[in-house]
Amino acid sequence: MKNLLTLLVTLITAVAYSQNLTPVISITSVEVDEVSEEVLVNYSLQDDENCSVWLKISEDGGEYFETTPNTTGDVGEGIIPSVDLSLTWTYTDLESSIADVQIKIYASDGAAVSIQEMADQVDESQLLDYMETIVGERNYVSNPTNLQQVRNFLTSEFTDAGLQTESHEFLFAGTTMENILGRKPGAREEDITYIIDGHFDGVEGSPGADDNASAVAGVLESLRILSQYEFEHSLRFIGFDTEEYGLIGSNRYNLNGIKPYEEIEGVLNFEMIGYYSDSPNSQSLPFGFDMLFPQAAQEIAEDDFRGNFITVVGNVDSNVLIDAFESASETYVPDLRVISVAVPGTGTIAPDLRRSDHASFWDNNIQALMLSDGANFRNLNYHTPDDVIDSLNLSFMADVVKATLAAAAELAVPISASFDLFDLSTILSVEDHDHDFPGEVTIFPNPTAGILTLEISGVLNPFRTRLEVYSLDGKLVHREVLNIASGTSRTRVDLGELSSANYMLNLLSGEASVSLGVRVE
Repeated sequence: MKNLLTLLVTLITAVAYSQNLTPVISITSVEVDEVSEEVLVNYSLQDDENCSVWLKISEDGGEYFETTPNTTGDVGEGIIPSVDLSLTWTYTDLESSIADVQIKIYASDGAAVSIQEMADQVDESQLLDYMETIVGERNYVSNPTNLQQVRNFLTSEFTDAGLQTESHEFLFAGTTMENILGRKPGAREEDITYIIDGHFDGVEGSPGADDNASAVAGVLESLRILSQYEFEHSLRFIGFDTEEYGLIGSNRYNLNGIKPYEEIEGVLNFEMIGYYSDSPNSQSLPFGFDMLFPQAAQEIAEDDFRGNFITVVGNVDSNVLIDAFESASETYVPDLRVISVAVPGTGTIAPDLRRSDHASFWDNNIQALMLSDGANFRNLNYHTPDDVIDSLNLSFMADVVKATLAAAAELAVPISASFDLFDLSTILSVEDHDHDFPGEVTIFPNPTAGILTLEISGVLNPFRTRLEVYSLDGKLVHREVLNIASGTSRTRVDLGELSSANYMLNLLSGEASVSLGVRVE
């Protein structure tokens, strides 16, 4: 027995130490050389194995970052962890001011990330807590106060999870409505985006537990778990407003809420995910369902029309998403019964299968699924005062959330990575360039046939300067870095490749700059 216990302790210890630790990367200092247009990033990296390291930059205040290829030094694959690493980013192609840039430096050790671990974190008690907060009449006509409280709750949960959170406002019936948006940027190609959503409004006279507090709870539980991990692509979480009045919120989002940098590759739309029944004849079918989807209808009939499955509704263009959901369910939640259908086109042939926000994405040629317990074709409490929490099955609901977040994780590609962020405005200022240039600048001959002499006099200490020549339409046509000696120095500048025209010659050195006009003939 003693030997057996020793073996068990050894195995448990081995498993614990075999778990991968995410690399830790920290920016230790940043230097900007505005003459050479280079940013030096010194950083430390901690991990048990070699890592890949890459730099991303943002020119919009830190909302969207894109990977920059113009990097050298300790960057790329096979970086050996150390406290003394550095990379250099050359920003000659930057369109905005370098003072407006934020940088992120990422490190990944390439280790596998367990999606099963993510799915297993779904907690029925947490789902119940969310629903107890949300349930209650949520309608802009009959109870706008509760509706606003739910908006505030979503905003708070999104923000607390570290998402980029915002309100997407729009007018409906003379009233300001709000979709609540949260975004977790991807570590690699963050333009590629996958959405998990559900609408939070309800009909008059109903507490709306299944319709659609169950969906909102599913969104919140998905983001609670997924926000703890890094993914190659971006995840967006949305609470849609005014769905009950004709998919208004999702229509407006598709009209003007999608960011210019986003490529939405798939949408997983929760629409009533909590009602379950294993009783025969508890599931009915929309008119014509058996003609459009004979295989699915037969499968339901052979189980005596029990309402014990989640319906996955896509259109034919969303078959990739259907396959992804079915695969994730089979792999990570094998006990969940899934019945999938794909309607042709945008689903207008089957109006009952367009009754949620996924249809707005179909109309915008975006792949989308509706994940539904069947609404009124199963839940007879639909749109009544009896749509309460006690009528729902939390175990079934949790399984649906597990399969959904697993599918989203597979699509977004989990990655063992971390990052550090630095805002260059903390060490740079556009006001810095109001300083006097460290010498008197003269150019001759002007006009010139091509060879220009640049004279800088009165220089107290040697310095470097970047010379740039721009055409009058703002195009950079010549650039070089010059070393200027103390006293008076003359430098030959060859502009012979330029066509006859007027140009602006700019000199930049540290915190100072000067501009002169020159004509090439």
